[in-house]
Amino acid sequence: MAKRVKLLDVAKAAGVSQGTASNAFGKPDLVRPEVRERIFAAAKELGYRGPHVMARMLRTGKAGALGVVFPDNLEYAFSDPVAIELLRGIGRECAHHGVNVMIISAENQQQAIAAVNNAAVDAFLVHCYSDNNDIIAAIQRRNQPLISIDTDIAGAAGTVVLDDHAAAKGAAQHLLDCGAKRFAILLLQATEHDHFGPMNANRVGAASHRVVRERLAGYHDALGKAGITADDVIHIECDNQSEHSAKMTAEMLASHPEIDGILAMSDVIAIGAIDAARSVGRKVPDDLKVIGIDGIVAGERTDPPLTTMYQDSVEKGRLAAEMALSDDGGKTITLTTKLLLRGSSKSD
Repeated sequence: MAKRVKLLDVAKAAGVSQGTASNAFGKPDLVRPEVRERIFAAAKELGYRGPHVMARMLRTGKAGALGVVFPDNLEYAFSDPVAIELLRGIGRECAHHGVNVMIISAENQQQAIAAVNNAAVDAFLVHCYSDNNDIIAAIQRRNQPLISIDTDIAGAAGTVVLDDHAAAKGAAQHLLDCGAKRFAILLLQATEHDHFGPMNANRVGAASHRVVRERLAGYHDALGKAGITADDVIHIECDNQSEHSAKMTAEMLASHPEIDGILAMSDVIAIGAIDAARSVGRKVPDDLKVIGIDGIVAGERTDPPLTTMYQDSVEKGRLAAEMALSDDGGKTITLTTKLLLRGSSKSD
């Protein structure tokens, strides 16, 4: 096996100190252009593969990267509007600090644990994932900062969450104020185990994801004060895809034509509900009112445009990254929402 070329070999070949050669790769602005080119030429000729990440970590104590753990597959992270906004915020703060981002999917637990164990990162951000699993345990064994986003993780160095209870309570109160009386709640996935479609009381009570629990409680709080119990409400668990929620909504409206108010736990789900209403001849908002939570751009383009409780997902991601990159951990940041009133809940 050929001997690995070291940075010292490159430095000698280029006629510079090892520190100067290191700066050429890590801090190029500190090295004169002509010297950098000489170092890079020597590296290419010798077949040098670049600074060893773990060696740099041992030397500096920093990897210069954050790990972001999503509960879903990577395709979801790059296609879901809220996940995209969250990553934008994380990326914005990391760019400000000259730090990179590593994204880890938790869909395959064994692969995720291996990625966590080998990740050259300084901290982990965990989005919408419970703390009762082996992936979180693997992160905690790294003894590095863990920032939880929209979830509760015991021992996290910091937490950034939305006031989901208040958001859902405000959404339900708005539809009540608009005259809705018979409600359906379209839920995000309630537990780690897939179960889509109508939910019985046991399934509703078993919701384990923080976002789902808090939003359910907020909806029920507002409706209960209006004399509408949880048993009076239709609960439908949806995959967070508009096509799926459209199918679930069409089936629900066929079985329960009396429904005149839909509380959707995400804008993506709400968009599917509006599409379904149109397909079965229901008029939104005249005889069916719909509201979502998130404030994604696509909600502006539905027919009618979607009323929603807006959250700043970019800022949420930025704050989480800021916390991970600072020494000011151990706190919880709770963000609020605001009502974006559009045509799906109230006629002009």
